[in-house]
Formats: sequence, C-alpha cells, structure tokens
Amino acid sequence: MKAQEWIEGLPEQFVVYEITSISPSAYKGIVFTGMGGSGIVGDVLKLFLEKDGVAVPVISLRGYELPPYVREGWLLVAISYSGNTEETLSVAEEGIERGLKVVCVSSGGKLREIAQREGLDFVAVPSNYAPRYAFGFMLSAVMSLFGKKDPIERIRKHLEESKGEIKETAYRIAQVIQNYIPIVYGTPLTEPIAFRWKTQINENSKTLCYTATLPELHHNEVVGLDNPITRNLCHFIMLWDPEDHPRVKRRVQITEELFKELGLAPIVLQGKGATLEERLLYLAYLEDWVSFYLAEFYGYDPLPVKVIDRIKEALNE
Repeated sequence: MKAQEWIEGLPEQFVVYEITSISPSAYKGIVFTGMGGSGIVGDVLKLFLEKDGVAVPVISLRGYELPPYVREGWLLVAISYSGNTEETLSVAEEGIERGLKVVCVSSGGKLREIAQREGLDFVAVPSNYAPRYAFGFMLSAVMSLFGKKDPIERIRKHLEESKGEIKETAYRIAQVIQNYIPIVYGTPLTEPIAFRWKTQINENSKTLCYTATLPELHHNEVVGLDNPITRNLCHFIMLWDPEDHPRVKRRVQITEELFKELGLAPIVLQGKGATLEERLLYLAYLEDWVSFYLAEFYGYDPLPVKVIDRIKEALNE
C-alpha cells in the first residue's frame, strides 16, 4: 500500500536543504501561508521561531488574503506541495503586489511558475507524494530556510530509532479509539501537532476528529462533558510537553482527573526526545501510524480523499 510505504519513509524525509538561511530579524514580520498538509508546516515553524525568542510577529495564515497590516518589509513564505493551491497562490500574488520578500516552497506547479516569472527564491521539494505524506520534506525545507539545520538531523535519527516503538504504541491507540470520535486536546506547545492529529485522522481514517487547546478549553469545552450522550461518543487524547508553562501542566493533570471522575480513560501522551523538536515530531509520527491503523480497522485505503477532490472539481466548474 502506497500510504504505508510513505509513512514508513517519513524519517528519511528529514534532510538538510543546502540553501541560504534567512534571519528573522531582517524583517518587520513573517507570514507563513499554506493549506492542509502544507499549512501545518507554517504552524510548526511559527512555534519553533517563537520558542527561539523571535523578536518580530509571526503569522500562520490559511486563506486568500493577507491581513491589512502586512506590508513592505515583511517576509512571506508560501508553501504549497502541489504548487496549485488557490488560496496560497492568491496570497503569494498579493504579497508580490505589496512589495513583500516572497519565498516559495513547492514541488512545482503554478507557484514555481510565479517564482520564475518574478525572480523569487524557490525551494523545490520532491514530487509525486500526496501533500500530507510529504510533511517531512516541506518541514525540513522551511527549517533549513531559517537555519535550523542541526535539529533536522536529530529528528531524522530520533524517528528512525523510535519507529518500532511508535508503531506498536500507535496500533494500541488505534484499537482503543476505533468506533469513537477522537477528541485531541493540546497545549500551547503541542497545539500544531494536535491539529495534525485531527487532520490525519480526518483524511487517512475517513472519520471526524476534533481538537481544542489548554488553557482555553477550561473556559468552555469542559462543560460539554456534563452531557453523557456526547461524552460517551468520544474518546479523549491529551498531548503535552515538559516545557509547557507550569500552570498548563497543572491543567493537564486536572483535566485527566476530571475525565477519570466521569469514568473515562483519556490517553495522555508526551513526546519522547531530548529537544522540543524531537518530541513534537515523535508525536506527529505517532499520529501518522495511528491514522493508518485506524483506517485499516475501518476498512479504508488511507490515500483517496474523494470529497476533497469533488470540492475542487466543483470550484473549477
């Protein structure tokens, strides 16, 4: 099965791209734009840059338009695996019109044509993958762009060494959550990966999945647990990191206690690894396998996304 082959090879996607690094301090702000499997790359890079103490605003944008305050002096990194994502193309063209520094990351398509036409920096990633299965290529490319080359090598080695353990854990998780709607709770440091869990389960396992983030969910979503009908339809997963704020970690503990008082058995996960990058990519790779095994249990081929294809066809009419 092609999907399984691609997931098996994810660690090998983490390679350093020999490109000139960009200094965030050279710009008034940074915008990452992308959708779907490409959009998650911007979410992760935003987190990494902010954790590194970046001194300018960083935005991860999903949509057709730049915010009005993004002007000349900003950097725009347009990420589209296919190179044909209409929202990303729209933002790239607008960025050019506004005089932004624009860098394009893609396997080809119209985004490469725009880069060639305008003389923009272009980072090519390998083609012939479904976008969500090329996550490592795209993330490595953008990490290389920002000079984060040492973490790439560490991630590759860590995932290769952890693959067997990850697959075993993923299989057990998929067994537990099958026949439930998965609800994935994240923290400020795991939020992008929690969203990746949602989208991989949506696309690979062909099932609904929802996510929310601490501490915000303590101000609204937890009240929904009062209803036994809805809570019994769901199985809860919590992702957290040792570097999360102490009060956030306390909230994780409280949430776990609340679940247990209701007779629920949440799956609480912390990524393994010496660095934040390693731990987050451990959780991301774990999810790839969870969604694959869940698809197997439901009898689905993880690869086709027929509804998305239908929507694209309708938009092109």
